[in-house]
Amino acid sequence: MIGPVSLPGREGAYELDVAGGLVAAIRRVDAPAEQLALPAFADLHVHADRAFARASRPARSLADAIELVVEIKRTSTEEVFHERAVRLFRRGLGHGSLRIRTHVDVDELSGERALRGVAAARDDVAGRVDVELVAFATKYTDPATTAGERRVERALAAGADLLGAVPRLHSDPAASLERVLDLARAADVGVDFHLDETVEASGFQLEHLADAVLARGMEGRVTASHCCALASVDPATAARTVAKVAAAGITVIALPALNLFLEDRGEATPRLRGLTLVSELVAAGVPVRFGSDNVGDVFYPYGDADPLEAAWLAALGAHVDDEDVLLAGICGGRTRVEPGDPADLVLVAAESLRDALARRPAGRTVLRAGEVVRG
Repeated sequence: MIGPVSLPGREGAYELDVAGGLVAAIRRVDAPAEQLALPAFADLHVHADRAFARASRPARSLADAIELVVEIKRTSTEEVFHERAVRLFRRGLGHGSLRIRTHVDVDELSGERALRGVAAARDDVAGRVDVELVAFATKYTDPATTAGERRVERALAAGADLLGAVPRLHSDPAASLERVLDLARAADVGVDFHLDETVEASGFQLEHLADAVLARGMEGRVTASHCCALASVDPATAARTVAKVAAAGITVIALPALNLFLEDRGEATPRLRGLTLVSELVAAGVPVRFGSDNVGDVFYPYGDADPLEAAWLAALGAHVDDEDVLLAGICGGRTRVEPGDPADLVLVAAESLRDALARRPAGRTVLRAGEVVRG
C-alpha cells in the first residue's frame, strides 16, 4: 500500500494498492497527503557520454561548444565514458527517471570507446532504468558518405537502439537527413534527429523531414529534437509544418535548458530565446516531450538530469501552463495514475505538481513495478 498521497488530476488524498506490478486500486482517504505520486519520469534526450566533462572556459556559442568538446572526446577512455554515463543514469534514477534515452557520439574522435562505455553503463543499471542508445552521427560523421554510413551501421551492430544525426552540420543537410531515414528503415530502427538547433530561419529542415517521413511510410518512428527554428520561420510556414509533423507522427523533444542557455548567445542580452512552438505543436496533436540534454558539461554547465527542472523551464520559457502538457512532457506521455497502470511511480515531497515544479525537492522515492528502486 502506498499513501496517503495526492495525485495529479484529483482532489484530496489517496491510498494505492499495488499487485502484480500494477496499480490495483485507488481509494480516497480522510487523511493529509504526505507526498505527491506521479508517473515515473522518462528523460528522452541526454548526452551521457559527455556528462560532467568540463572545458577550460565557458562556451561562447553552440558552434564554440562543438569545438571545445573535440579534445575531451579525443582523450576520453572507455572507462571515463562509462563513469560519466553511470553517474548520469544514477542521477536520473534518483530524480525519478525509469527511462532514459541518451545520444552517444559516433565519430572518429570518440571511436567506439563512447558506445562501449555507455553500453556498459546501461548494463549496470539494467532492471532499474531502461536506457535507449542513439548512435549519434556528429559533425564529423556524415551518413550520406560511405565512411559515415559504415560507422553508424557498426554502431547499430554494437548495441545502439536508434539512429541520430545533426544534418545541418553536414555538407548536404538534405541528403544527410534522407540517408539516415533510409538506413533506419533498412535496419528497422527508430530515428532521433538533432534538427533546427538554431534561431536562424535559413536552413529550416523540419518541414522537409515531415515530407520525407510521409513519403517513406515511417509515421510514428521519428523524433525531432530541438526544432528551435520553427519559432523563427514565417507564420504560414510554421502552421503548414506543424500540420505535416502531426500527420507524420513525429515526436518533438524540446530542450529548454540548453536552448535557453546557448541560442542567440553573445555579448548583449539575447532577444531570441530558442524554444520551439510547444503550444502550437500540442494543439495539433504532436507528442511534445521535455528533456535534460547536456548536464554539467561543455555545452551546459548546470543541470542535474531532473525532469522536474525541464518541465519548470518549459513552463517559464515556453509559457506552458497546462499541467497535463507538462506531465506528458516528462512522463513519456502519462498524465495520470489510474487503476491498471504500471506501478512505475515517483513520490515527491510536494503538495501539488505546481509545488513540485517550484521547489523540485530532493529525497524522492522511486518505484518500478511497485518495488522501491531508489528511496
